[in-house]
Amino acid sequence: MDIEQLAHACGGLAWISERLFEVEGRLATSSGVDGHLDARTQVLLARSSRRYGQHAQWWRAALPDSPVLAGLDRVRPPTQTWKQLLDHIALAAPAEAVTALYELAVPELMSALGHLRTQCSPVSDGSFIRIARMVAADLDEEWSEAQEAWPIPQVPSSTVTEELSFGFVDDYEEKRWPPLVTHPR
Repeated sequence: MDIEQLAHACGGLAWISERLFEVEGRLATSSGVDGHLDARTQVLLARSSRRYGQHAQWWRAALPDSPVLAGLDRVRPPTQTWKQLLDHIALAAPAEAVTALYELAVPELMSALGHLRTQCSPVSDGSFIRIARMVAADLDEEWSEAQEAWPIPQVPSSTVTEELSFGFVDDYEEKRWPPLVTHPR
């Protein structure tokens, strides 16, 4: 990846991780008006929230520093779809929020991270690759635990979640996210 693509990737991943840290942390302590999240789900969310906080720190530390990037807000939503999804999760009832997390947010994050890892050069993107491996391991573990703790679908997909899933397809097809390499490695 070139330096601008790397900044976009690290900044977007830092923003996503920070929002997931906030959202999952809030959900872990909520009992919900429409139903209580069971203790196992709350523990999963609390542990995952702490991990996302750590991931955000890693992604921020990996942000490249260059005069080319001076003045740019690098930690921001990677796309409007990501912003809408995490805003939706933050405002949704607990059961719907957890369903959106494990039906859409975590799988999309795993997919984006997997794609980004294929776009990296081991020579110039070593730090990114190492962080991506650690984050991918955490996401795999969270996904496995979520399948046991929160068997999808307890709540049917909402129209908003379905529309956002199409937004992710559009983002990928329009090459908005993840950043795609425009030069050979």
